[in-house]
Amino acid sequence: MNEIQFIEGKERKIAFDKLKVFLKNPGMFCLIVVGDRGVGKQYAIRHAFNSIRKEYDSQLIKEKCITDIQFKEASSFDENQDFDKLFEEHEFKTLVIEDVDELSEDIQKTLFKALSTTDGSFGIERNYRLRVVFTSNKSATDLREDGKHLTGILWDRISQLIVEFPSYKTDNSTIQQDFKATWKKMNFEFIDEFKSFAVFPGNTKFQKFLDDKSAAFEGGFRDLDKLACLYFNYRIYYYGLSRKIEETTEDKVVKSVIDDFATKTQIQANSENELSIFRITKDTKMDELLREFKKHVKKWGKKQYDTIGKAESKLGLGQGTMKNWK
Repeated sequence: MNEIQFIEGKERKIAFDKLKVFLKNPGMFCLIVVGDRGVGKQYAIRHAFNSIRKEYDSQLIKEKCITDIQFKEASSFDENQDFDKLFEEHEFKTLVIEDVDELSEDIQKTLFKALSTTDGSFGIERNYRLRVVFTSNKSATDLREDGKHLTGILWDRISQLIVEFPSYKTDNSTIQQDFKATWKKMNFEFIDEFKSFAVFPGNTKFQKFLDDKSAAFEGGFRDLDKLACLYFNYRIYYYGLSRKIEETTEDKVVKSVIDDFATKTQIQANSENELSIFRITKDTKMDELLREFKKHVKKWGKKQYDTIGKAESKLGLGQGTMKNWK
């Protein structure tokens, strides 16, 4: 992802500037970076970290935790996760735990203990010096609701510093610049056989599509990657042996790109509004209707409350009631 994607756009620049400061906070407090899937959280952290290293190169001997950064998926942790060992392996580094909301409640409790600080150090049996950063695709509003995604005590422990990156839902003013950066990142010009197709698309219909539809992109920058790949490969498909870019063929390329993206490649969100609607057909029998309704409520409950047990509790049902709703 090209750097332009983080220097263009007021909201994104504010978030990025905060991130640079918060990554090197003097108290070594935990930091959590939130934002929709695909907004570029990992890239932003890497880029901010590298910027800090260049700016504070003379201080790296004193601030050892800015010498290296490593990422670890929360989903890779098991119930017997040894955080002392993990912290020892990453001592004097910055450790980024991605998708922290995917940790089980038991692991969250252990992590809470491990993050109890002693003079800026972390650990349970021993103390280790490192910086710990977390990411999540969930909003801060959702994460701070006790038990919904994180336990309240863990949220309190990791949320001393928060940075939220905007998605195209909240700010799509940079979509044209972002697509240019994405196209440039692909380095299509280095594919000798098709380097004639590496010229940046200037099709006005495609530009209008980006302006009109980008707010609904569910994949953020990853959607731009898909669009760039689709565009380049449809050029190969439609131009054949010709290497001269012309408007009529470009219109065909654009139509195919938009059609494929809208109907095949873009993620289709499973919204809470859709799960809140139960549809009845005129041919449904009562026993079938009740069975389907229970299945629908079970699916909605898991989506709404994350676990069947929590859904049963919130809906006033006895524990285990939903297990036979199939």
